[in-house]
Parts: sequence; C-alpha cells; structure tokens
Amino acid sequence: MAATYNITINQNADFRRSFQVKENNVILDITNYTFSGRLKSSFNDDSYVDFTATVTDGPQGAFSVDLADTLTATMKPGTWVYDIIMADTNGTKTRLMQGNAFLKQGVTP
Repeated sequence: MAATYNITINQNADFRRSFQVKENNVILDITNYTFSGRLKSSFNDDSYVDFTATVTDGPQGAFSVDLADTLTATMKPGTWVYDIIMADTNGTKTRLMQGNAFLKQGVTP
C-alpha cells in the first residue's frame, strides 16, 4: 500500500523533495531502479505534469523528485493530486506514495 504524503509546491520556484526507500525498516538498494511521478489537477484530468525523478544514492535508497521553476510557473494554484511509482530491475512497479500537492500562488516570476 502506498504511503500518503502531502506536499506543498510554490509557483515560480524550483521544487525538490528527497526520499529514502526502506523495506521492513531496512534501506533498499535502488541502484538500477527507476522512478516516475505525475501531478494532475484532479484524478480524472487528461492533462498532467511529470516530476523529474532521479536516483541520488542507490545503495542508500535515496532518490529525489523535481520540478523546474519554469514548469511550476505554468501550473494553476490550488490542490492537485500526485503519485510516485518505483520500478525494480524486473520491471515490477510499486506505487510508493501518493497525496495532495498544494500549489501556492506566487507573485515574483
């Protein structure tokens, strides 16, 4: 079951969150794993924004998801939904986390 974790994203600013994957409280070596994540303004929306997901330290189970400021500038403020998927070396996909993404309106571009 995916963990629920709400995030806040500031419009017109870079966004980055780092995570560590554990299985039964043991750090999982995620070297050669892939990650993807997507945001939507609602579950039924056809349009979406993809996170850039990067393994930052495979043996320590660390990865990050990012959005560039140029991308957050195009997003409408409000409550979005998101999830992050992990694919292991066999291609098995696991939804790691999901939740609301609160996009806060910015003033300065």
